[in-house]
Amino acid sequence: MSDTSTRTTRDLLGNELTPAEARLLAVYEELKALCASEDLPPNAAAGARAALAQMHNVVSGLALEYEHLSDLGV
Repeated sequence: MSDTSTRTTRDLLGNELTPAEARLLAVYEELKALCASEDLPPNAAAGARAALAQMHNVVSGLALEYEHLSDLGV
C-alpha cells in the first residue's frame, strides 16, 4: 500500500485537495483495504476489486494517487 499520509492535503501535482477529492481518495483507500482483507466472501471480494478498478481510474485521472493495480494484486 502506498503512503498517502504525506499527501493528505495535496494531489500529486502539489495542488490542495478539494473536500470532494479528499473523499474520493478516502473511498479508494478503503477499497484497497477491503481488497486486502482475507475474510470477504467471494462475491464481495470480486465486487470490491471491480469497484477498486473504477476508483483507480478516478483517482489516477485526478492525479490523487498513482500506482499499478497489479502491484495490489487486483
